[in-house]
Amino acid sequence: MIALLPTRFVHLWRGILAFSNDISYREGQRATPSEQDLMRRLARRDPDAAAEMVRAYGDMVYRFIYNQVGGIVEDAEDITQETFLAALQSAHRFRGDSRLRTWLFRIAAHKIADHWRSRRKRPPEFSLEDWRPTADEDVAPLTFLEEAEVRDRVRTALLTLPPHYRTALVLRYVEDMPVAEMAQVMNRSLKSVESILIRAKQMLGQTLSKTDES
Repeated sequence: MIALLPTRFVHLWRGILAFSNDISYREGQRATPSEQDLMRRLARRDPDAAAEMVRAYGDMVYRFIYNQVGGIVEDAEDITQETFLAALQSAHRFRGDSRLRTWLFRIAAHKIADHWRSRRKRPPEFSLEDWRPTADEDVAPLTFLEEAEVRDRVRTALLTLPPHYRTALVLRYVEDMPVAEMAQVMNRSLKSVESILIRAKQMLGQTLSKTDES
């Protein structure tokens, strides 16, 4: 099937279907001492700590959100702001059972879900009847959304996927997050996340193939 796609999609397609060698099964990590200290300062309402957290994590949280709201800058900015506000308000509940990035992404994922619900703009979900699994290929991982010529098409295709599929793809291939950490963000088991990634890549690949044919 790869050979039937235009050249500009070959790298993208291979990355979407690649799975067997690109999953990291390391155990979920706990917060570092510096992260624990930062959160203690935040719990005390230290304004310098708040600014430090935004500087360290603002770009990655924004990117994670931006790629799940169709590239709408205003929505991404609003949800990013809501995410950090929620983090500040709940800093005293941070126990260090995960890295700080993981904790922030978990908050962001909830805010993204709230966004679609509250605005009644949930993207249409791709019907499972419209696709069939294809064999995975043993190829190099994808540098996701790197090629400008396909970025918009991929972003549009992402919005047709079920929300947890979209989240899994962005976490893995935009944020380069290991599966163990993804499981913490998504509140799912490792096996569940592995299965979601397989189905999500197949579904995204099928969607891109259909749009290219139309």
